[in-house]
Amino acid sequence: MSQQRPSLLTPDANPLDVLCRHFNVSRPVLPPGTGPDLPPTITLTPLARTHLPTHVLAVSPSHPTSTSTSTSTPAPLLLPIDAALYASGLRSELPLPTTSSPPQLSTQTSPPTLKLPLLPLTVPHPPTLALLLLFALGLEPVPPYHLLPAAAVEEFPNAAAMAQVLARAPNGLTELVRRNEGLWKNVLALGVRERGVVDTVGMVWGVTAEARRLRARANASAGR
Repeated sequence: MSQQRPSLLTPDANPLDVLCRHFNVSRPVLPPGTGPDLPPTITLTPLARTHLPTHVLAVSPSHPTSTSTSTSTPAPLLLPIDAALYASGLRSELPLPTTSSPPQLSTQTSPPTLKLPLLPLTVPHPPTLALLLLFALGLEPVPPYHLLPAAAVEEFPNAAAMAQVLARAPNGLTELVRRNEGLWKNVLALGVRERGVVDTVGMVWGVTAEARRLRARANASAGR
């Protein structure tokens, strides 16, 4: 694991932006007109000369679902990573090409540029991968308050009480179910090594699933 830098993950922060800030780069963006075949490399703007990424992941869902009649493929989610940190934090191997150009930092241009290999990756739930990488790569701690409302976390470590509080929340449960289930599926699919991350995300998903069950039971009783 890396030496952890100061936490940037505030409650209202976007995990992708936080991941980019930890690696001192701008958000990766595919060049205009990029087709279904991804280019082998992508160019980013470095914000510093240290703590830079070595690769960019182009992340797509393992089991894509069609939500419209459109036949176009959604653009992949682009996430900067350090290959050594990835290998130390996750058992799932990166799809590294047999031949690949090393990262190329150019300070002769204005602004400077950083050219990195682009690696395709599929996971169960791409929207939560940036958050998981922050935890699994040791960039951010993984306390429950990042994943559950404060009122529920106040009951920690009583999982049953946490679920009861969450079930009574006036709104937001559906989104929490989607986010925490996706996060847990990514943990299982990628083989997170850090036991604390696995235990915390697993506990949070268990609490969320139980809250969903309690809410459904309450709604069923109210409808009788």
